[in-house]
Amino acid sequence: MSNATGRKIVSGMFWRFGEKITAQAVSFIVSVILARILMPEDYGIVGIVTIFYAIAEVFVTSGLGTALIQKKDATQEDFSTVFWCNLALSAVIYLIVFLTAPWIAAIYKMPDLTLVLRVFALRLPVNAVNSIQNAWVSRRMDFKKFFFATIIGTIISAVVGIVMAYKGFGVWALVAQIMTNSVIDTLVLFLTIKWRPSKVLNLEAAKPLIGYGWKILATDLVGTIFNHLHALVIGTKYTTDDLAYYTQGRRYPDLINSNVCATLASVLFPAMSMSNGLEEIRQIRRKSLKMMEYISFPILLGMFTVADTMIIALVTEKWIASVPYLRIACITAVMGILGATLIQELKAIGRSDLTLKLELVKKPLYLVIVLIAMQFGVDAIAYSLILIEVIAFCLNVYPVRKYIGFDFKLLFKDALGPFLMSIVMCAAVWGIGKLITPAWLCLAVQILAGAAIYLALSVITRNDSFIYLKDMLKSKLPRR
Repeated sequence: MSNATGRKIVSGMFWRFGEKITAQAVSFIVSVILARILMPEDYGIVGIVTIFYAIAEVFVTSGLGTALIQKKDATQEDFSTVFWCNLALSAVIYLIVFLTAPWIAAIYKMPDLTLVLRVFALRLPVNAVNSIQNAWVSRRMDFKKFFFATIIGTIISAVVGIVMAYKGFGVWALVAQIMTNSVIDTLVLFLTIKWRPSKVLNLEAAKPLIGYGWKILATDLVGTIFNHLHALVIGTKYTTDDLAYYTQGRRYPDLINSNVCATLASVLFPAMSMSNGLEEIRQIRRKSLKMMEYISFPILLGMFTVADTMIIALVTEKWIASVPYLRIACITAVMGILGATLIQELKAIGRSDLTLKLELVKKPLYLVIVLIAMQFGVDAIAYSLILIEVIAFCLNVYPVRKYIGFDFKLLFKDALGPFLMSIVMCAAVWGIGKLITPAWLCLAVQILAGAAIYLALSVITRNDSFIYLKDMLKSKLPRR
């Protein structure tokens, strides 16, 4: 891997992770405020709507956009053709959602669900446009554009959501916040990037893109359905309050896990697609994964340690039932990060067929696990995620090891340092939690102490990722 490629990857991860962390910091504060104002049933409704929207969204944001990134010589004609196809497809998918909304509402016995789902799904054409913008920026690895678009959208949508919640709009405050974020994000990218669609639609040129992209779409569709299977089962078999507590508990670890994985995917996929061979892909994987483990392990393990204090301090005791789900989600997130790059590697070498085959093997196993777990309650469904993550990692490793190469010893050697430092930090933080009240003060002290201990251990052990991040930060700061 050349120094220029390495700098591009780390710089891309710097901007993308900065984007995600800053946006999620704002979203975290907003979610705390909204959780204090709104009731669990409001989150239950949005939780169900989000599941069905996520499934519909796969059709317009996956597949063709990914194919544009993977194709080494993608032209303006390719981008424009995919743009118009995506826009037309989003209209068709919205019509399907519009017509099936009453049926979904009837299944969950929530009449209000119909209108909420129909309004929420108006994001589909917006995100269809955004997916092509993302492909254009990703190919150039100009991730600074994402940073500013996301931050502006997050801040404006936060204001909209909080104001509407205080005005008593209930579930519509959550809907408006999410929709405003999508619209502003897309608008800012439209104003800041040079690409515009041409009046061209060449279906013949699109055939290679469709040939690659449909497998990615099918893979992501199957994955999305099964990723939300737990929530679907809980929402159907149990109460909306059960779903709300489950969703609230998973919210904070999922913010870390999804953003770490999203950062890895958005930076690594274009970098790997344009790499010069398998050896460079392996080097990219190792360097990036070490960085993500160093950042995410202390956050997730620390969150596991302070879970009860955190829930009480942030969203009050009315959400205390979400603590077990928060801790389970922390464990699954730690395990999930270890295998976050594997699918990107297969996609980068053009083997979208393998990613689809993996999903078709994994998901029936997941279904069996969930169907068994649902007989024993919501807790069992949550715990089943741990087993599912183990199975996913083992199955994902097999084709990567065969076609690209994979060293288990190297993986665990790289993960061991951040993991041990995080364990030492958590032990100290747990002790602090026994000494201080009230909850908000205890949490503040635990966070500050945990950060200080982890940084001190990084300096003492001369951790590679810490040194690299420190040097990167220095290079980004203005010189006097």
